[in-house]
Amino acid sequence: MCLCVQFNDLEFLRAAITKRIKDSRELKKSLTVISKHMDGEHKLYHCAACGQLWQGSRAWNWGNDEYLFRVPPVEPTDWESEVYVQPDELLIFTAVMHNFLMRGAFKDTASICRTEGCSRNAVSGSVNCLSHHLGNLQKLGTMPPYPIGRWFGPYIRENIVPDF
Repeated sequence: MCLCVQFNDLEFLRAAITKRIKDSRELKKSLTVISKHMDGEHKLYHCAACGQLWQGSRAWNWGNDEYLFRVPPVEPTDWESEVYVQPDELLIFTAVMHNFLMRGAFKDTASICRTEGCSRNAVSGSVNCLSHHLGNLQKLGTMPPYPIGRWFGPYIRENIVPDF
């Protein structure tokens, strides 16, 4: 029996991830694992009834429990080379970015960004534009890197990552 229609795309809410972790236990019973990623964290599931693919990933901020989310059609070998970006990681990333941007009060200055080839204005408190300032903080490890994985709708990078 197909349960796929009962599960929507995940909202960026802690409660939604928590609920999906619990619901995934039942959903997995109607699916077949068609591929396992070599990192041991991710699995690609298939519903024989409707053809829907699901990625199983572990939510480290929720006790490293597995949860499933629907993904677009992909060949297992392509998926093995790059899994889909995880909604739980996107949730954490967007929350951290939102907090950073809200408390930073970044204002453009009259100076141009010192990054070679960039013509944007530097922001207050930095010699760089906001984008390059953030990139430097990510290199230093004081801000999280952009989530890794194959981007897909509804989790489109342009909708998640602020455009500076």
